[in-house]
Amino acid sequence: MDRFFFKLYTSIQKQKAVFFIVLALVCTGLASIAFQVSFEEDISKLIPSNSENEQFQKVLKNIRFTDKVIVNIKKENGTTEDLVNYALELKDSLDSLRGDYIKNIQGTAKEEALFETLDFVYDNLPLFFTETDYAILKRSLSEDSIAKTMEENYKTLISPSGMIAKKQILKDPLHFTNLALQNLKSLGVEEGFKLKNGFIMTEDEQHILLFITPKFPSSDSEKNTIFTERLYLFQEQLNKKFSSKVTGDYYGAVFIAAANAKQVKSDIQLTIGIALTILLLIFIGFYRSVWIPLIILFPTIFGALVSVAFLVLIRPQLSAISLGIGSILLGITLDYSLHILTHIKNGETGKQLYKSITKPILMSSLTTALAFLCLLFINSEALQDLGIFAAVSVLGASVMALLFIPQVYKKKAVSNTKKKTGFNRITTYPAHKNKAVVVCLAVLLVISCFSYNSVEFNKDLEQLNYKPEQLVKAEKELESITNSVSKSVYVATYGATLERALQQNDSVYNLLKGLEKSSEIEMFNSVGGLVASEEKQSEKIQEWNQFWKSERLENVASSINNTSEALGFKPNAFASFYNHLNSNFELLKLSDYPEFGSNMIADYISETNEFATVTSVIKTNENQTEAFQTKVEQLQNTVVIDRKQLNETLLNTLQNDFNTLLWYCFGVVVLALLLFYRNWKLVVVTTVPICLTWLLTIGVMGVFQLQFNVFNSIISAFIFGLGVDYSIFITNALLNEECKNTLATHKTAILFSVITTILGVGVLVFAKHPALHSVALVSVIGIFSAVLIAFIVQPLLFNLLIFKKK
Repeated sequence: MDRFFFKLYTSIQKQKAVFFIVLALVCTGLASIAFQVSFEEDISKLIPSNSENEQFQKVLKNIRFTDKVIVNIKKENGTTEDLVNYALELKDSLDSLRGDYIKNIQGTAKEEALFETLDFVYDNLPLFFTETDYAILKRSLSEDSIAKTMEENYKTLISPSGMIAKKQILKDPLHFTNLALQNLKSLGVEEGFKLKNGFIMTEDEQHILLFITPKFPSSDSEKNTIFTERLYLFQEQLNKKFSSKVTGDYYGAVFIAAANAKQVKSDIQLTIGIALTILLLIFIGFYRSVWIPLIILFPTIFGALVSVAFLVLIRPQLSAISLGIGSILLGITLDYSLHILTHIKNGETGKQLYKSITKPILMSSLTTALAFLCLLFINSEALQDLGIFAAVSVLGASVMALLFIPQVYKKKAVSNTKKKTGFNRITTYPAHKNKAVVVCLAVLLVISCFSYNSVEFNKDLEQLNYKPEQLVKAEKELESITNSVSKSVYVATYGATLERALQQNDSVYNLLKGLEKSSEIEMFNSVGGLVASEEKQSEKIQEWNQFWKSERLENVASSINNTSEALGFKPNAFASFYNHLNSNFELLKLSDYPEFGSNMIADYISETNEFATVTSVIKTNENQTEAFQTKVEQLQNTVVIDRKQLNETLLNTLQNDFNTLLWYCFGVVVLALLLFYRNWKLVVVTTVPICLTWLLTIGVMGVFQLQFNVFNSIISAFIFGLGVDYSIFITNALLNEECKNTLATHKTAILFSVITTILGVGVLVFAKHPALHSVALVSVIGIFSAVLIAFIVQPLLFNLLIFKKK
């Protein structure tokens, strides 16, 4: 291969102008395709899907409970009137964002909505009655009970509130509506709260809670950053106006996501600024050229353009998360530019240069690309995107580095007297011959064998979230108000149609009522009492018609008429009531519900193309949760969503797939090395350091009690790739030991790779975001492990298996 690239080099030398024109046209074409990219920011795309969790993830995408924003308005030194006025002004401000950023606002109740709900329930009485209600109804229809109820109605009518109650009493003299309304409690105000002045207020009147349903999901950080900024502006204005009287706080997934996005952006800007400044100074100082940074970066940029353009052609949308992680992995591609520059700086040109660098660079890029392509075995679109992006980038960058850098960088003429720099001393020092260094490394490896198994996978995503002090304080305040000793668990039924999902929810609703009655759960919120399947509605209407047979209806009418006439009511005062009991009731659709009810239903029911979900919220304590889940999981097309267990289940799948992936990667690298070297001893010399690098990295993590997580475990692929690169370069350098400077040259390039990588990824140790911080720590440990093993262990192995035999 070195002859092929040398021929290309000489051909380009003769027609440089043509080469650069063609290169410019190719880059322009690639850029025009790459800029057509469309991103999606769904983090769940990272989780591998399989037959077990495919439906589970489908359900998760449909429910929107976790996206709600809670507004906590609290009284300080003000009055209840101040509290209500703050809430009214805030609600007016929030109404201005309806449509653009806000889908719905809950926590308020108008008087008209109450009467609208009463009328709706009355018009559809059979649909809100249960078997228990019919038993109560039978007892209330005796002649004595009816007489007593009618007397109470009379007293109400002659009281000051009679004018308000008159319409309802004439429509429903036996108060069937009130009985039916009891079944809607599972959608009402929780214990410890009350409705006052149109707002949901705590019993002690110290807090008002509002609930905002954002228009955009919490994953849309761009839109939600603007949304949260507007909300904070309202908060600042009102807190200033009601200073020391009333204050307001926000809490919700939208605010956490926006805070994370803002902090990540801030951290990356800071760390990249530090890294680029130092790297520019080092490169310009070492290579004595201000163009060096551009020369080094061009092959990497070219590789990235090729990979994005390729992905755009085969995918309609790309995962922004995978490309974000992939951009970190591009640090590997800088190795190729650095190796070529270092060889040229050390005096190698033309044929000698290509003989030294072609084989190790192509071997390194091919084995690394094959390792990344193993991600295609994981059934996760985001990780597959990452694998293709990284593999194509690595191959594109390596080929471009071989073609481009020798054309644009020439060693400057210098005097023959060489000044020995710090780099020269490090790269020429035979660390593998220093017994103290070898013993120290051996001790570290022995310790790693014991600490290796102590490294755990952190499945708690909450620990990887960045929460500003303001949000932490708001969360604690809400926990104290809502008594969050109870645990919230979601139960979702699903089906291809809404009717199927509702049919299954009917079963869930009956189960939850029984569990609440037997105190196996604390309470629950469900639409089951308000919205039933058409099948269930038909059953309820039939049951109503059977109950109100003509004989019973006549007896009830007779009892009411006898009592009402004695109290002075007109003979036909309740005729509409009798007619209503004998009406032809019809099935309800979601569109039939009044605005007040439809707003509540929207939180629980979600319907998309060929998939629908109905969700219930259950409050349990820790001791009840496991038994509750066991009972619910026996139902078909029903899933239990426990946030903590959800993280553990999905991330456990990711962890298992990555463990399998490492074996795939290692197998691919070994096969590639066998094909290149065709010598099992050289393969051992190259692969053993890769294994030891992994052992030492995880062993040191165990000593310092560091954990893997969803982010730094993906970055571990980066460490694996660096380990492969360093091992291949050192092996090839040792094979060319007849050239005295070969090993030192390769070591110099590797040291530059270490410096650039540490500055590129390691500076994230200064990041405030927990996920970025964890990425930095694992990367730094992995990079130092790789270079130590490559410089110390590999020469010893080579001497043992290859050199001594020679």
